Amino acid sequence: MLQSVTSLLPTFVCIDALDEFAAAHRVKLFDSLKQILEKSPRTRIFITGRPHIRAEIEKRLVGRVISVYVSPRQNDIVGYLRVRLGEDETPDAMNESLEADILEKIPQNMSEMYVAAIALGIPTLSANRYAFRFLLVSLNIEAILHESTIHRRRERLNKMADGLELGDAYSATIERIKAQAGDKSRLGMAALMWISHAERPLQADELCHALAVELGSADFNPDNVPSVSTLVACCQGLIAVDKEASTVRLVHFTLQEYLSGHPDIFSRPHSAMAEICLTYLNSQQSKALSATPSFNADNTPFLEYCSVYWGVHAKRELSECARSRVLELLKLPYSQISTKLLLVQAKHLYPWNRGTCSPFSGLHCASFFGISEVVAALIEMEFYDINEGDFAGCTPLAWAARNGHEEVAKILLGREEVNSDKPDNDGRTPLSHAACNGHEGVVKILLGRQDVDPDEPDNSSQAPLSHAARNGHEGVVKLLLQREGVNPSRPNNYGRTPLSLAAEGGHGGVMQILLGQGAVNPGEPDNYHRTPLSYAAWHGREGAVKILLQREEVNPDQPDDNGRTSLSYAAGEGYEGVVNMLLTRGDVNPDKPCENGHRSGLRHGMKIRE
Repeated sequence: MLQSVTSLLPTFVCIDALDEFAAAHRVKLFDSLKQILEKSPRTRIFITGRPHIRAEIEKRLVGRVISVYVSPRQNDIVGYLRVRLGEDETPDAMNESLEADILEKIPQNMSEMYVAAIALGIPTLSANRYAFRFLLVSLNIEAILHESTIHRRRERLNKMADGLELGDAYSATIERIKAQAGDKSRLGMAALMWISHAERPLQADELCHALAVELGSADFNPDNVPSVSTLVACCQGLIAVDKEASTVRLVHFTLQEYLSGHPDIFSRPHSAMAEICLTYLNSQQSKALSATPSFNADNTPFLEYCSVYWGVHAKRELSECARSRVLELLKLPYSQISTKLLLVQAKHLYPWNRGTCSPFSGLHCASFFGISEVVAALIEMEFYDINEGDFAGCTPLAWAARNGHEEVAKILLGREEVNSDKPDNDGRTPLSHAACNGHEGVVKILLGRQDVDPDEPDNSSQAPLSHAARNGHEGVVKLLLQREGVNPSRPNNYGRTPLSLAAEGGHGGVMQILLGQGAVNPGEPDNYHRTPLSYAAWHGREGAVKILLQREEVNPDQPDDNGRTSLSYAAGEGYEGVVNMLLTRGDVNPDKPCENGHRSGLRHGMKIRE
């Protein structure tokens, strides 16, 4: 989309804080940026981040980077301090002498920010690096202004020695939070715990409701919900509210690093968070809700987070108190509204009109989250049918396999009555689910059983190998091919083989493994006479196209039932790299007509170079 939009007009794309983007996904982002720049030479990309990101940017976008270091000047720091001093809520605790000393001493601490401007064809440059720490300016002035007298403020300023590190500032601020009177200390520390350990950014109202939960209470008291402004004040400047997203965050990424490096600050945080979530779900207000399409969560903003993540926290740390609350929640068929919220988040179809559908039981839920202690306890209660399918026909073992929970799978498979190969409503077995999601450990466990068919097809005739190949799971593909009885070329209902599915996804490693099997034909057409090369070209998978073009059995100019060739598909989607690879072949005809008589490339709107 961006390629098309930016190809005609000068465009500026701004990406802030790239260093905070997950490293595992940055490669894909850089590949996308390269494609945009190649097709849109009038596009400029502006990136900010910490200095360590520079090397990665220059490596991924070689020859296109200008980099500079940006730092606030002395006047900027002084200006900021004057603004904060002007907002002093205790002006009687300030005099001219103290203000002058603050304006002189604090500006020594400033931070740096790395900025890269990217443009096609521009060489790499860099400016001087300034080792300032601006965050300390904010923390130091906040610490001073929280004191109540001129004497105490001057003492605080004098303790701020030159070269004070962020860790020292964070430690001092946390000690001030703990020293607050009344409930402020609990609220401040609990807010930091939730923000730093939550599975996703929390909305302001979610956090406020989480902090209002009273452990052991059967009712949720809305009068106990603190205001956002109260939380911000209790945290002594260590949290901030993103007004646009309405989320609450830590004031800086280095605070997250500090808290992660000092695990003793919070005692068993995940267990505490699990207990709070479970108390909320067990409350009368939550139990009274109805799971309908018109469900309104305005009065229970914390319900979605509790439903989706209580099990994640419980799996990490499970206290005896949390365990008893889990069993209380799961002793009956799992809450309908919680099921809906959980499975919608997991992108699993949820039937609104359940009718006579089997329920999503507590055993299904515990297996979904992979909480082995709870699964074992529920089985011992003999309250559940271990082979019962839920509304989708998934057994507890299928959920454990789908989510890669090896210990739970072992517990379930240790029962004599378990059906380890029971298919769901789509005909997919636990092995199929594990293979599809790349869970090698569970796949290995299931393949070790004689009652598991490693090549069992689902309702669309796709075997576990096809699911693994489609998603590029090389390790799973290897495990399956080692098992006798697995057909490496088994087609699905549309005639597509594992190789065809892997080629469409551009999974070169899986393709090489499959092509190493003597029974695999790289030119095998499907029911519509489309070859693996056709699908790879259609999706612009240059690596897959290169692998297939090296095989003698592959006809690069083979038309499908519509008369379209691999060149036609690549040209139609604008994949110039694939088009060039195909045109270098002497056996590809760029003028071959499609079914309607148009030339294959020009019919689809791309000018093909001679």
